[in-house]
Order: sequence, then C-alpha cells, then structure tokens
Amino acid sequence: MDRKVIGIGMLGAGWMGKAHTNAYHTARYMFWPKSNWEPRLIAIGRTDENKGKAAAQRFGYEYGVVGYKQIIEDPKVDIFDNVTPDPLHVQPTIDAARNGKHVICEKPLAVRSQDAKLMVEAVGKAGVKNLCCFNYRFSPAVRLVYELIQNGALGKIYHFSGKYHQDHGSAIETPVEDIWYINWSGIAQGITSHLIDMARFLIGEVVSVNGMVTTYNKVRESKQGPKDVTADEGFFSLLEFNNGATGVLQSLGVANGKRSELSFEIYGSKGSVLWDVQEPNYLHVYLSETVNPKVTGFTRVCVTEPNHPFMDVWWPKGHTLGWEHSHINMIAHFLDCVANDTAVNPFGATFEDGYKVSVIIEKINESAIQGKKLKLVY
Repeated sequence: MDRKVIGIGMLGAGWMGKAHTNAYHTARYMFWPKSNWEPRLIAIGRTDENKGKAAAQRFGYEYGVVGYKQIIEDPKVDIFDNVTPDPLHVQPTIDAARNGKHVICEKPLAVRSQDAKLMVEAVGKAGVKNLCCFNYRFSPAVRLVYELIQNGALGKIYHFSGKYHQDHGSAIETPVEDIWYINWSGIAQGITSHLIDMARFLIGEVVSVNGMVTTYNKVRESKQGPKDVTADEGFFSLLEFNNGATGVLQSLGVANGKRSELSFEIYGSKGSVLWDVQEPNYLHVYLSETVNPKVTGFTRVCVTEPNHPFMDVWWPKGHTLGWEHSHINMIAHFLDCVANDTAVNPFGATFEDGYKVSVIIEKINESAIQGKKLKLVY
C-alpha cells in the first residue's frame, strides 16, 4: 500500500514523551489498513546530548540531540511534538511553526494567555496543522457523549458539572519537591485545563465565570527549609455557556484518597450522562423518552462495541481500553489530518482551543480576586 511517511521530531522525553512515542508506534499498526500514513521517528531532543542519545535509543528515534534547533531544521521532520514542562512550550513551538513544521503541544498550551495567543498567531501565519493535547476528547465514552449531544438525544442541555481531584498535596508534611503542581503551574493549568476543555468541547463556548481560588497550605517544607507556596491547590468556578447552559467546575490537589478523578455529569431535557476517567469504558446514560417506565433509571453502558467511537480499530467487543489509548487515538487523528490535509477541529483541540482555555483560567483567577462574575473576552 502506498503510504505517506510523516517524520516525527520530539522535544522532551518524560512520561508524556513516553505516552506520545507509544502512540506513534501503536497507531501505525492498529489503524492499518484504514490509514494511509506511516509515522517515522526521526529525532528527539533533551537537555544535553547524552540524554538525547539515550532517549533515541530507548524510544526508537533515529537520532537524539540537545535542544530543538537541529530538529526543526531537519527536512525529514514533518511534525514537531513538544512534550516539555509548561514554561518550555512557547518558543520552541513557535520556532517550529515558523520553520514550516506541523506542531503538537502538550497542555496547557502556555502558562500565560498572551503567550498562547502568540502561538496561535504563529501557526496561523505559517499555515501549519496544530494540536493542543487534550487527549480525553479521544476516549470512546467521551466521543459517544459528544455524538449524543450533537444528535439531540439529550435534548436541550441544562447543566455541566465537572471535577478533577487529586491528592498529591493532601499531607501537610509533603515537601514541595514531591508535589507536581507546586513545581509546575498549579492545579488550574495542570488539570483544570482538561476540565475546561471538556466543558467547551461538549457543551459550547464559555461566556462568563465566577471563581474562587485558594492555596490551603501557604507554607511547606522543602530541602532548603520552609517555603512560601502560591500555587493554587483549589480551583472552582461557576460557568455560563453561550447556549444558556450553566456549569460548575471544581479541581483539588488535596483531595485525600483521590489519585486522579476526572469526572463530569451532563443534564438535558431528554436525558443525562455521567462519566469518570477512573472507569473510562463505562458511560452512565439516562434517556427519559426511550426507557420502559417500569425500569427507569441510569444504564451502565460498556463502550466497547464495534459501533462505538474508535472501537473498530481496537479489540473484540467487551475488551476494554485504558488511559494511553486516548493518546493513541489523538495522535492517529493528527497524523490523518496532516496526511490528508483535513481539519484538526472539531474533534481535536487546536491552539485556538488551548488559547481560550488559558483565557478562561486567567478570568477565573481575576474573578476570584474581584469577588464577582466576569464576562469572557477572547
């Protein structure tokens, strides 16, 4: 079969680098023969040359380097995939776009919305495909919810309630070095960004917010002694959507016992759905107009049938998927968009989506300071 070879250059080799590389390897054969593309792992960059070479050997890239300049100048590289920590997303991705590379960037797109806007402008001017990695859009159950809403099965949408709870900062004595959100960009950027994108993807554009943000442990121990903490540990907001629906978001880094719970509930005039990433293959569905009134209630649907989203390329019915499969589905979608010059949205999150999430986070922070509802201006 004539297949389009797409060269991949990656910056970063942490656990997201592992997830994305796994996606390139796996998508190649799982989406065969329905796909017409062939990812080729060209180059990977790290903080020094030895680490770059070690990452190339481990993950199967043709060569490893320090930094990213050589990667974006290599004519064999078609896609630049940035999986570095939050503060390193902006300039390498902009430079790659300016060099004509299609670009993938992990979320959050940027810590500051003005930087995210620069990234949007760069990919627009370069005319390259772009993807911000909100991978949960590519979970079969989430995509089924999208289809149910789009075809009117839930009727008029009234309300979205979502939460993302983790427990990394629950223990007061935990040093700052062991709490990821203190060393990165806080709960809002790290996990609430996923929740906001989910709300926008499924319900619609957010037009106003009313927020409350807190840091529960303002001083923590570190290797250098007591340290002041300003990173948000609790991030909450009321939302209004452009279609009249309402929403509630809550994110915590101190939810003791919750390792990583991303869940949402959506209520409509004809039905409702509930989903939790900790049970990713199950969608709880209530359709008021189609159930026998004697057995009314929520149905626990195992989203593994061949006619469910994405499942035609995976396992026999009843065999479940996991966290990594959303990344594989996402990467396969982007490869297909590059190979066939199709639109990344509405299914994939573009840099424009990443920028709007960044604006919403900043507006929630601003609302929390002012103590009032604020309108969104993008």
